Amino acid sequence: MMTPTDSEPDEVDHQKLVDDSAILEISSCSLTEKSAKPDDAASSYSTSFEGSVVASPSIESFSTFPDQETSDSNVDLRDLQVKVDNPQKHVETLETYVTFRITTKSTRPEFKEGEFIVRKRYNDFKWLREKLVETYPAHIIPPMPGKHFLLALDRYSKEFILVRMKLLHVFLNRIINHPILSCDKNLNIFLTATHAEFMVHCKSQAQNKITDSLQSLSTGVLRQPYKEFEQAKDYCAILSEKLNTIDKISQRIHRERQDYTAELHQLHPVFTQWSTSEPELKHILQAVASAVESNAKAHQKLLGSIVNEEREYTAYVDAVKDALIRRDAMQIEYELATEELTKRKAETEHLKERTIVGSASRGSSRRENSFWKTETNDEKLDRLSQTIPRISKVVEVLQDRLECANENLRSDLERWNVEKRKDLKKILISMADQQIAHYQQCADAWEEALSVAKVNSKIFV
Repeated sequence: MMTPTDSEPDEVDHQKLVDDSAILEISSCSLTEKSAKPDDAASSYSTSFEGSVVASPSIESFSTFPDQETSDSNVDLRDLQVKVDNPQKHVETLETYVTFRITTKSTRPEFKEGEFIVRKRYNDFKWLREKLVETYPAHIIPPMPGKHFLLALDRYSKEFILVRMKLLHVFLNRIINHPILSCDKNLNIFLTATHAEFMVHCKSQAQNKITDSLQSLSTGVLRQPYKEFEQAKDYCAILSEKLNTIDKISQRIHRERQDYTAELHQLHPVFTQWSTSEPELKHILQAVASAVESNAKAHQKLLGSIVNEEREYTAYVDAVKDALIRRDAMQIEYELATEELTKRKAETEHLKERTIVGSASRGSSRRENSFWKTETNDEKLDRLSQTIPRISKVVEVLQDRLECANENLRSDLERWNVEKRKDLKKILISMADQQIAHYQQCADAWEEALSVAKVNSKIFV
């Protein structure tokens, strides 16, 4: 564990510390050691989960990604602002895990203190999403970042954790930008409660299985499908297929680029050694070796910077499809209840007709000659007179729920379509800029080698 002296780097090494130590290592310490340290905001020690102690430089040394910061020219005017940063690795006796700092600023009355700083781990984010799905089945709940992406990295490596941090930041901000989800009480507790308070709240929440029942009903067939939602499902299927195709091609290019980078690393020493045996071509061969090395570094940089945003956005499309499936389940449940009500009413009408047409004496003789006592028409009518109002009430409740679900999902689909255009545009522009910068770096390296070759060719002439 770092000592307090180590936690105060000088200004010269500060930037290197930020780049190389974005993940803080935390070990379990005794509570007596914890209590011996000053407990204030300026202290370099802060309490971690389960009584661990964080020994690190100033917490402000670990910032988030540049695109999460708000510039002076683009002031964030939202009444609820959330930022995820400062990952910390916790090493406990039974497990190792990573937590992230969540900074919340709000002018809403439910956030009385105005600013909160808490720490949460990946499973806590997962819990939040599950509660939102349970509470708002007819809304589009943003997806959690996947456990794995294109790069085969260790989940405790700096690259993996920084990518996860960025995606968790996107996940939370999608939620707080939603007019309904941002007012959820579970979200409020997630953003404001300390670790102990949060654990008590999680244990007190009974596991609701409503979404599971809706999911099982979704296997049924819609009698009267809504055209607008069917079109939305078809569009999501097409979009997912396109994104999956891009993802497959990206993975193939990634593997080929890995092989190409390895060959470039093998090619560099060949030109370097060759230059030692060819004095007249020495400068040209060294320039080519330098260009090869620069190309290898450029490819390595590109391999390490890919986040695979196409696959992550596919998860968002899947979240939209899940919302459509849950809505369909509500409609199936409503249609089944309606069919049951229609069946009971038809049975009532049929019994009334039999009562009018049938003979009372014949019915009595049948009842006396029957070994088993059967339910009379009057008894059946009496039972149905109690059942039909109950089913009617259920149908009304399900109809209201379906209408609300339709309106909620329509609103979310409109909002998602606007966000989707912005998100896809951002992904494509980022992809283009990244490729342009990569190939520009490669071209510059070869241009420099070419200029050396031209100079030396004039000398030979």
